Amino acid sequence: MIYVLYDILLHIIFLLGTPYLILKMILLRKYRAGIPERFGIIGDEKRGKLSGAGPVVWVHAVSVGETRAVMPVLKGLKARRPGIKVVFSTVTETGQGVAKKDGAGVIDALIYFPLDMSWVLRRALKSLNPGALIVVEKEIWPNLFKTLSSSGVPVIVINGTISERSFRRYRRLRFFFSGVFSSISAFAARTEEDMTRAIEAGVRRERAFLTGNIKFGLIPPSMDIAALEDLKKALSIAPTDTLIVAGSTHEGEEEIILASFRDLREDLPGLKLVLAPRHPERFASVEALIKRAGLDYGRRSRGRGASIILLDTIGELMTFYSIGAVAIVGGSLVPGIGGHNLLEPAYFGKPVVYGPYLTTYRYMAEMLEDTGGGIMVRDREALTKEVGKLLKDAPLRARMGGAARKVLDRNSGSVEKTIDVIGRFIPE
Repeated sequence: MIYVLYDILLHIIFLLGTPYLILKMILLRKYRAGIPERFGIIGDEKRGKLSGAGPVVWVHAVSVGETRAVMPVLKGLKARRPGIKVVFSTVTETGQGVAKKDGAGVIDALIYFPLDMSWVLRRALKSLNPGALIVVEKEIWPNLFKTLSSSGVPVIVINGTISERSFRRYRRLRFFFSGVFSSISAFAARTEEDMTRAIEAGVRRERAFLTGNIKFGLIPPSMDIAALEDLKKALSIAPTDTLIVAGSTHEGEEEIILASFRDLREDLPGLKLVLAPRHPERFASVEALIKRAGLDYGRRSRGRGASIILLDTIGELMTFYSIGAVAIVGGSLVPGIGGHNLLEPAYFGKPVVYGPYLTTYRYMAEMLEDTGGGIMVRDREALTKEVGKLLKDAPLRARMGGAARKVLDRNSGSVEKTIDVIGRFIPE
């Protein structure tokens, strides 16, 4: 009965939000992407790629960070079980772009995640016929979990995490969520705290596993040295230039970073900035912001070098982290976002700088700070001071970068542990 009420509530919310969604679809292309699949309609071509021998494993990652994080797991899983077919779903258009690029040769069919409505799911599941569902991190979908579990299809949560805020909500609505969590076949937690919360939320104790954080098993796209040199040449990045890379920035952060860059450049004339907004729909507004600031810039997509490079392409941020001197990770300089993956620049041995508004990735910041690989800055003045100090002291940059890389090295093994858990539940 409670799932019926949940289903009714979803339909009411959907109907009330339809006028707003229609307006968004008219104005923004990303809201028009994948509409049939969001309603459970999977095309013949994609269904054909999933046919044949071997079980279908449905993997869902909500967006870019989760998509990148799960790729080493999928590659390892395919190496062990080459016969499986992988259908991969995301919610965002940017997630789709990254999955298409990074999942080449691993993902058999790429779709948009269907709405968690019973009739939509019945249609999608009839087309996909999955033998298992793998969900990355904190995606909890009551109807999907219940439908699969009642059909005997394993539901596996990997890199599982439950924030304090979500945990309070699950406890407050325990009459509903305890059933949702009890339908999970395996919860592969990234920390002991996450595992404890999962058990208290309703996951059976014997189904909870501590596997660690797969984001420590980060494997960036392969980089061709010659192509990297061509990229530098196209964007007029000389060997004598020093590069700050500000990645995954949000509204309100670019103003802080641009003001700091202007101040830094007074003492460092060869300084350049790569500015990478998190969401593609903000590229134009960030470009307008740079123009208003009166700064020389070029858009990466147009191949023009300048003191500021606006990174308006998808999937290249890691490449720029690799050639930068210092990394500033966005989503942390203004409240309400929670931060982004601090380990991407750490992979390349770069000092990592971030703001005080970290919630989701606070544990990463603590590990970086403990080793001396990361610096938290509280405002624009502190950002300018700390980045300036790093830019003027190459040995300090090297020490901090090495310390940042050690965080990854010390936390390896999570990918293999996660694959081991998954392997127990995928049918032959």
